[in-house]
Amino acid sequence: MSSEAYVIIKQNEYMKKFRQAGATDPAKAKPLPELGIKPDRIFRKMQDKDVFRPGRTPETFYLDADAAEEFIEARRRRTFVMLLLILIVAAIMFFLGRR
Repeated sequence: MSSEAYVIIKQNEYMKKFRQAGATDPAKAKPLPELGIKPDRIFRKMQDKDVFRPGRTPETFYLDADAAEEFIEARRRRTFVMLLLILIVAAIMFFLGRR
């Protein structure tokens, strides 16, 4: 499994854990150990993008649903652009190879 795939799987896993626990607003924020999440690099990057926000009590977090949707959409756009670039490069190589 590639590292990119691992990151996406972990991101989805984290969001799913918050949703399943009902930690989707500040009043229902949960501590990370209760969710079975370690504050690793993947979590911190998502926190920097406001997908996970601090709750009302210290050391608790909740999933910001709007930020999560925006995060997923940006991930989809990046994937689409990369695939488009790969297709363009493949087409250029194909046509240059036919000369």
